[in-house]
Amino acid sequence: MSGTKSRFMKKVNVDARYYKEPDPYVNGSVCPVNLLELSRYARKRGKKLADLTQEEVKKFSL
Repeated sequence: MSGTKSRFMKKVNVDARYYKEPDPYVNGSVCPVNLLELSRYARKRGKKLADLTQEEVKKFSL
């Protein structure tokens, strides 16, 4: 990770655990976003995932 926040994360307070390296021996948390459809949406719009706005990401919340 580059250490910079994505555009849709700019105004969001994130827990410090978000930036820690994941432990491969512990089950990860469930992702609240449909990443497959989100990535397809970004590709169709010619954007990177990091360039999407919060409103665009919220469309794909589970």
